[in-house]
Amino acid sequence: MAQKRKLTDGQMMIDGFAVAGDTAEVSQETIIHPKKCGINGESMGLRRKLLTAVLGFLFVCVAPTFSQTEAPGGAPAKDVALPSAEELSAKCAKGSGGKEAWAKISTLVLSGTIEIPAMGATGKVEVVAKAPNKILQSTSLADGQFVQKQGFDGRVGWKFDTQQGLKRLEGAELEEARTDANFDTDVRLKEIYPDLKVTGRTKVGSHDAYTAVAHVPGGKTLTFYLDAESGRRVAEDTEGPDESGKVEKTSLTFEEYKAVEGIQIPTKIGVTTSAFSFVISIQEVKHNVPVDDAIFAMPAGNPTGTTAH
Repeated sequence: MAQKRKLTDGQMMIDGFAVAGDTAEVSQETIIHPKKCGINGESMGLRRKLLTAVLGFLFVCVAPTFSQTEAPGGAPAKDVALPSAEELSAKCAKGSGGKEAWAKISTLVLSGTIEIPAMGATGKVEVVAKAPNKILQSTSLADGQFVQKQGFDGRVGWKFDTQQGLKRLEGAELEEARTDANFDTDVRLKEIYPDLKVTGRTKVGSHDAYTAVAHVPGGKTLTFYLDAESGRRVAEDTEGPDESGKVEKTSLTFEEYKAVEGIQIPTKIGVTTSAFSFVISIQEVKHNVPVDDAIFAMPAGNPTGTTAH
């Protein structure tokens, strides 16, 4: 039985990585102009806690995940025969540009902005990825007062933030980082998530979408919403225990796909949790640029510098 999935007020979207070619400038229409974030006086303590909490969720969306809007509603999709997980995975691969286009990409650098509307806070986001499974994600908020980085070098995973310092990832956190570091997830969906199961057909905004469920390390359940016609991801939900054991749900939406050298890139990503929502806008995409493997390695000290190339 198909069911309707409504997007919350102020939601938006983009996916992590899908690009090719040299440098591609994203249309200025997709960029949210930042407002200056004032953090002082009595509001400092509360804002500091909120910003730290936002950083705790940030890498769920950048690894792949902009302006948040309420998606138009619609009736639930009609009951139809569902594709197999293999068929839906192949459809997703084709919709994202295809395996041949992905094979032409060796590195990817995404840079953009993050905006937290409820707090009037803005910041910068950068993701550097290298095939087959290396990644470095960097975020700074409030003019660099809050910085978080997370890396995976193909073997070792680590994270750093200005509140808790440097930490090596272990156990479920490491396995989750390993999964997130896959460079070409959209063309290997069933391979990366072997227990992927198509569960139904629903409505996501104006999209008829198939739902598919998989499980990720740490006892979390991942639900994909793939456009029934194009196969592109239009939304994702992740639900499961956080580090403290509390069950949390994070929802992402992906919209405004643009073609770059045959690869489909969503240029907006919206992230909503039980506590807050934020928006990421991609301003620049670079691919096939030289990237030193050393930047993905766990640093000896606090890595607060920029990774921009």
